[in-house]
Parts: sequence; C-alpha cells; structure tokens
Amino acid sequence: MKLATFRINTPLGPVDRFGIIWAGTDAQADAVTVARTGGGWVVDVNAAFAALSAQQRKPAPTLRANAFAPADLNACAALYGPALDPVQEVSAWLVEQGEAVASGQLRGPQGEVLAHRLGDVQLRPPVRVPVLRDFAAFEDHLLSTFGKMGLTLPAEWYERPFAFKANPTSMVGHDQDVQWPAYTRKLDFELEIAAVVGLPARNVDVTEAGAHILGYTLLNDFSARDTQRGEMANNTGPFKGKDFAWGLGPWIVTPDELPDVARTPMRVLINGEVWAESTPGEMQWSFEEMISYTSQDETLNVGDVLGSGTVNHGCGFELDRWISAGDVVELEAAGLGVLRNRITPPRDATVAWRRHRSAA
Repeated sequence: MKLATFRINTPLGPVDRFGIIWAGTDAQADAVTVARTGGGWVVDVNAAFAALSAQQRKPAPTLRANAFAPADLNACAALYGPALDPVQEVSAWLVEQGEAVASGQLRGPQGEVLAHRLGDVQLRPPVRVPVLRDFAAFEDHLLSTFGKMGLTLPAEWYERPFAFKANPTSMVGHDQDVQWPAYTRKLDFELEIAAVVGLPARNVDVTEAGAHILGYTLLNDFSARDTQRGEMANNTGPFKGKDFAWGLGPWIVTPDELPDVARTPMRVLINGEVWAESTPGEMQWSFEEMISYTSQDETLNVGDVLGSGTVNHGCGFELDRWISAGDVVELEAAGLGVLRNRITPPRDATVAWRRHRSAA
C-alpha cells in the first residue's frame, strides 16, 4: 500500500487527513506515473471505514471509524503498528467497490467524500515526524565527497552506524515550495531513501528490527553547502546548513511493495533534465541495523524517520552541478514515486542577526 497525508479545504479551513493512494480503474499505473500526472486517487481511510461499517450495518459507523480508524496516520499506527488492520480492510473493500468509490456514487454515512483526485488535494509530508535521524550508509558517496574536501573517511564509520538529528518541523511534502535560505550561495539537494518507524522500538535485535518499519519514502536533504562547511569545521555537526527544509514524500510505501531497497532505480531531475541516475547498491548499514543500534537504551517512536544518507552520485556537490532559484527538483524512484519541490528566491539577503550585531 501507499499511505499519504493530504490536505483538503473545508468551511472551517484546511484539514489534513490520511489515506491510501489508489490508481482507480488503472490498476497497472506505477507509482512514478501516478505521482507525475496526479491522475490517481487518495481514499480517505477514516471516511471509507465509516462507509464500510455502515454497509455492514455496524452501529454508529462514524464514531466507530473515529475510534478504530483515526484520520491521522500516526494515531492509526500507534493503535495497530505496521499491520494497520483497518487500512487493510479498507484496501480490500476498495477492490470490491472501486468503480462506485471513484465515481462518487458511494459516500460515507454523513455524506463524506471517500476518494479525492490527487490533482485536487495537496500532499503533505506523509507522517508527523517526532525525530529525524539522517545516517550515511553509502561508501562510494562518502569516499567521493570526502575526497573532494581533502578528507579521509574515518575508520569509525565502518564500526557502527552514525547519524545526526535534524529539525522535523521543517518538513515539506510533494509539490511544496522550498525557499532558498538567505544565508547561502550554494544550495544543494540530496537523494535519499528513508524508513519510517511504525512500532516503538527499544533495545531491539537486528533480526527483529524489520517488524518496526512502517514503510519507505523519499527524503531530500536540502543543504546549504557553504554554511554547512563552516559548521562542520567547528565540529558541531549540521545546523543552519540543513535545518531550513527537508523534503519527504510523496507517500509511504509499505515494505511488501519495496522488497529490495538496494536495487531500486533512482534519478534526480532538475527542470525535467536528468542530472543523476543511481541504483543505491549495498548499504554499509541496513535500516534494520540502524534501528537496532539507535534503539539501544533509547526509544524510537511511531513516525520517527531514518534517512539512508545520500545515495551514490545523488547530490550536486558530488556532480559539481548547482541548482538555482526557480529550479524544480525532482527525486524519483521506482516503486516510491516522485518527490517534487520548486526552489523559490531568497528573502532580503540582509540577515537580521547581522543587523543586530552591527547596531550593538
């Protein structure tokens, strides 16, 4: 399944809901095509579960849906873990009712619309992220970038997985704009796959860690390279160089639909031009190992995101090609879809803190 959070407009203002991405009658449409064209549907899980309950003559179907199939993905996963039992029920029901749902003939018990055209809604980051941890799992990428900086990859990298924590409130979804930070002249993209936690994990063995993965999504680690370099030189790790924006989406794909992360064909397109193509290949540290190591005496919670780190040839710094304001950046992966963001111009480049320091 593909799980998405989407925004609809209501008389009370915009509301975010979660649903299943559904190709409608075109069951063969792949994730990339659906994301590019916006031609599929997103089925509201909460509303569809209420409709299913009413069809089954269950009492108080809307209240039942609110209790058993909440309209928030984090809340639903907190109840059921990656199994997402009511979502599975809705998915199976869609196969039976598909045409009636797509045509709008079938509605919820209070007249709720069950399926929305993807082109009519705004996709949001697919999950609320309590903590974002970004790892570095691809050796070739690190050897290349470290070499460009005149550095050597530390021997410790081969001993255990390393990550930095990032600002989860800076998430942007598919087709949302990213503003160029006023403090950088070198803005970059990074092509990554991310795993989303669907079951809390603490002191989990590697062999059990996979059961805690809700699914996978695309992650764009936007980076202000000149700012990042200064921060890294001070041994503080990324800060303003990373935390202004993280692209996440367009949806979460459950593990059964992406059985082999390492062999997933991926591309980066800038304004429609292919800048990079990559098949990630073997990761030095698997997502299961990342979860197991991180969970030692620490709890990973539902919605936590673990980034793979940049795949080989997956950033402008490695390619020596740089994006500009106005560019459209697309990360694409077979099975996962397309994560598209437009870079908007920076605000006034006179940074407020510098004005303050000058006046002091």
